[in-house]
Amino acid sequence: MVLPRGTWTENLRIEKALVVRGQGPEATVIQAERAGPPVLWVGRDAQVTVEGLTIKGGRGGHISPELSSAGVFLADQAVLNLRQVKIIQNAASGVFVSGEASLSAEEVEIAQNMRYGVELMAQARARFEKAKILQNSMGGVWLSSASVLELENSVVTENSGLGLWARDGAKVRLWATEVRANQGPGIRGQDGAEVMLLGSQVLRHPEVGVEILGKAVLRAYGTIFQGNWHGLEIKGGVAELQGCSIVSNRWDGLDARGSSSVFLERTEISGGQGSGVASSQTAKVVLIRCVIQGFLAAGVSGFSTVPVTGEENELGGNGVALLGNVEPKLRKKKVPQALAFLSFPDPDYPDLQSAVDAILPGGVLELQPGTYAAGVTVDKPLEIRAKGEVILRGISSTAPVLSGVAGADLRLFGLRITGGSEGIALGADAVARLSNCAVFENAAGIKLWQNARLFAEGVDIYRHPQGGIWLWDETKAELSAVAVHDNEMCGIGVGGRSFLRLERSSITENGWLGGVLLREAGHVELWDNVFSGNKGYGLAVGSPGCVGSGPGFWGKILGGRNEFSGNYKGAVCPRDLIFLGR
Repeated sequence: MVLPRGTWTENLRIEKALVVRGQGPEATVIQAERAGPPVLWVGRDAQVTVEGLTIKGGRGGHISPELSSAGVFLADQAVLNLRQVKIIQNAASGVFVSGEASLSAEEVEIAQNMRYGVELMAQARARFEKAKILQNSMGGVWLSSASVLELENSVVTENSGLGLWARDGAKVRLWATEVRANQGPGIRGQDGAEVMLLGSQVLRHPEVGVEILGKAVLRAYGTIFQGNWHGLEIKGGVAELQGCSIVSNRWDGLDARGSSSVFLERTEISGGQGSGVASSQTAKVVLIRCVIQGFLAAGVSGFSTVPVTGEENELGGNGVALLGNVEPKLRKKKVPQALAFLSFPDPDYPDLQSAVDAILPGGVLELQPGTYAAGVTVDKPLEIRAKGEVILRGISSTAPVLSGVAGADLRLFGLRITGGSEGIALGADAVARLSNCAVFENAAGIKLWQNARLFAEGVDIYRHPQGGIWLWDETKAELSAVAVHDNEMCGIGVGGRSFLRLERSSITENGWLGGVLLREAGHVELWDNVFSGNKGYGLAVGSPGCVGSGPGFWGKILGGRNEFSGNYKGAVCPRDLIFLGR
């Protein structure tokens, strides 16, 4: 059937083999006559071809999966081929495919529909080539059940919701396709959906580029994720990326959470205000031969209970290369280990990380007087000592000055450490031993996670907005003759199942959470200390009855001969901790 130029006002229902050919989308228009049914309904086992026209104006909205004012409604076992067709301005979705129907579309534009550009459900299948799906009110594409979608050389852009949302057991394959500037995430896979991206681009979303939930699976090859908030958020399921580029996203390149499993190989991750790869909760992340650079925080940030693993990854130009629970071997060293002793500066080593990498385990780095840009990762036994006045300054306010990861046994003498998110951050089984050092004017002074350990004597820790020392997880700190003062939040925070022994020290003039804050199941021993002038209590439990809304403290506390004076809220809270005084 050949339609001449003009507008045909009717709702068509086709249930037989038919070819409908117009004179081009700008010349021939089929527009809905009645509210309720779709403009074009193809059902039963019909095999239909439609080309060279516009389908528009479905009225009445989406009533049910069996009745929708879609531009095109395809059901049962029908087969529909579309070529050079526009489907626009319908009160429901542009295309709705259900049952066991199959759609093949080439050079179509699906735009400005009130629901999605395309909806697929049940066992429906749809393949688009050279398609444009844009400016639809709820999103570009929504598919569920066991439906299958293929997009090739197409673009999904400027939709008011997600670009593409696959759920249940749906399967998606994108080849050389661009998902760009949608208002929600670019692509979301959830439940048991499978998403495959081949040579495609996910660009410029105010939210995440790709979000994976539940037990969904993402596989991406040669694909670019650029200009999104996070490049990818993997909150469950599996993600495998090879030969991809995750570049110039606003915050993290890839954020892995929940029980997700992530594998990246030969992938470039660059440019963001967060971390290149961030792992938390119980996520498992493996990185092989990737390049991770240009992040203000960490190249790899590991706060999952499972360490980030891998090998031969190049990390440069980040606030710090590695942070937290990571395996050191995943970072390719800047220079080979060769020296037992190095006096820095040295013309052979352009930066402090290179100098640290050059020293053999157990060796000594001597720093000449001066101020040095740090942002250094340490993963071995190492002594750093100052020869005169030495200041280590973080290269980013969102990264630590010194990061100790698994294998680190860091001995610091006479250093002044400032200008980072933390002065010292210790993760996994890292150890730091400080003597006659000052840690000052970072966001937080010293933080410990996992099972890290800190030993300090004669150390001054002051002027940190987020607190002087924080202990989390199963960490341990033994502090003697330290001065923790003038920190805005609190002096020392003890949480998780950590251990603190504090003796012959002064905890003074700290903020509203007080001198020492106790949470959860820590073990604390306090002997011969002075708690004075704190804006909160000298020592308090983090709970609604004392300070803040924390979970309380059910750990163990020992001590005595401590002096409490001039603390704004009082000596201790609860009151029965007063036995710690003189």
